[in-house]
Amino acid sequence: MVNKILDVASDETTTTDDLADIISYDQGMTNKLLRLANSVYYGQRTQVDSVKRAIAVIGFDEIVGIALGMNVLSSMTGKEDGLSLDMKALWIHCIGCATAAKEIAARIHPEISGKIFIPGLLHDMGKVILAVYFKEEYRQVRSMAMEQQLPLFRVERSVFNIDHAVLSGLLMKRWQFPDHILYPSRYHHNPAACPPAYRDYALIINLANYLCHKANIGHSGNPMSVAVKNSTRKAGINEIALKLILDQLRLKEEEIKAFFNITTD
Repeated sequence: MVNKILDVASDETTTTDDLADIISYDQGMTNKLLRLANSVYYGQRTQVDSVKRAIAVIGFDEIVGIALGMNVLSSMTGKEDGLSLDMKALWIHCIGCATAAKEIAARIHPEISGKIFIPGLLHDMGKVILAVYFKEEYRQVRSMAMEQQLPLFRVERSVFNIDHAVLSGLLMKRWQFPDHILYPSRYHHNPAACPPAYRDYALIINLANYLCHKANIGHSGNPMSVAVKNSTRKAGINEIALKLILDQLRLKEEEIKAFFNITTD
C-alpha cells in the first residue's frame, strides 16, 4: 500500500480515480478517510459517502500525507513503552504544523499550498526513529535540551552527530519519497541550505513549526520555539498576517485533536 501511495505522490499524471481505487482496497483506511472528511476539521454540511468525494474534500496531497503518516504510526505500535517523547502530543503537533503550513502558503505561495501539507505532517519523522530505537540516549537528549534550554536538533547533533531533520531526509531518500516532501522535511531547521526549488517550502514549515509551539498545539518534545532569523521577512509575510494565522490555529485546536483521534483510532 505504501509503495503504491508513494508512486501516486511521485506521478503528476495520477488522477483522483486512480487514488480512490488504491485506497478502496484498504477498508480500514477508507473508513478513516470518510470519517475524517465528515469531521469538524473539514466542516462539511453534506454527508461525504464515497472515497472520491473524500479526496475532493480533504485534498489529493493531504490524503497521500495522511496515509503515509498513519503507516509510520502503525509501524511503531507496541514500541511506545519507556519513550521520552509523547507520541500522541507529537502527532498532534505535526497535524497542527501541516495545518499552519497550508495557511501560510495560501497567503504567500498559493501555488504550493496543495503540496505543503505532507512535509508539514511528516517533518518530525526522524524524532520517532531516534526515540524508539535509541530510548536511553534520546532521554538524555531531552534532559540536556530542557536543562540548557536548547532546541532538540542542536543537542541531537552533539549526541548522535545527526539531527532528526537530517534523519528524516535520509529515510525519505531511502524510501524514495518525492523531492517536494523530502527536501522541506530535511531542511526545516535550515531553510537557507535547502535546494532553491524547495527553499520556500522549508521556510514555511519552519514558520509553521514555530507557530505550533506558540499556540501550544500538541508538543514536539522541544523545550522552546525556534524560527530562523528574519524568517517573516525571508518568507514575505508580515507580523499581522502571522498573528492572524496563530489565532486561527488556537481556535482550531479541538478540530486538530479530532483529526488526530480519527487517524489514530
